[in-house]
Amino acid sequence: MYKLLLVTDRDDITEAFSGIQDWGRLMFDPVITLDNVAEAIAFTDRNYADAVGFALANQDPGPLMRHLDLKHPFLPIYVPQSQPDALREELRLVREHLDRLHADFSDDDYHVDMAVERLRDDLMRRLLMREVKTRDELRSRLSLSRAHFAPDKHCFLYEFSLPDGAQYLQTRWRYGAERLETALRANFLGRFVDDVYYGAALLDPGHLRVIACQVAGAPEEDLETLSRRVEAHIGQVTQEVKAYMDLDLHIREYNMLDNLDDLVPGQSK
Repeated sequence: MYKLLLVTDRDDITEAFSGIQDWGRLMFDPVITLDNVAEAIAFTDRNYADAVGFALANQDPGPLMRHLDLKHPFLPIYVPQSQPDALREELRLVREHLDRLHADFSDDDYHVDMAVERLRDDLMRRLLMREVKTRDELRSRLSLSRAHFAPDKHCFLYEFSLPDGAQYLQTRWRYGAERLETALRANFLGRFVDDVYYGAALLDPGHLRVIACQVAGAPEEDLETLSRRVEAHIGQVTQEVKAYMDLDLHIREYNMLDNLDDLVPGQSK
């Protein structure tokens, strides 16, 4: 059973959580509820919780958020909902996230930072595959994974063709498409390069999609200057992939997106 902490001074949120009668079936213990930011900060340091959510109308959540960033950077943060259906959907996402976060808990080599990093990579892959269906789902998954890429800033989307991708996978790369995608992302693109996060998804053997997102909290930068930096890095990556893997990557399309919502089906302008 997973333990959730709820921090709220809103009656509608409290009422919605009180309306859940089947916590056990949902694989959660009864939710611990606090209505005070200071108590919540103390609780997170002295007690265990698998995830924390807060919805505050009369208090500043800033001190709690800063405390979590400093002391508990990998603790999932969920988004409390006041409507029953929306709350159950949020709890489904929380359960899915926690199941995956703790899937390798019996492994002696398990490290929470690496597990969270994989979940962040997977979230970006889902976005690039157009598998995140709504803005609410995107916000929830970003919060749960404590993602560092900024959802409300411009990002840069590249579509690559791999002319020999199918043959390459069949005859030269015997580890499968998923391992090839991981190798391209981790060994060449890098995840964080100069305040830019790079994500990748191999949609099929002949099509790679890459995104460059600004990191949350990074200093504001002129878009043209940022675009040139990203373009230079992408150009260097394609050369290195050719040199070290003998794999051709050809840019076939490039777009600047207003924000990550543009990757959600039906949400782009």
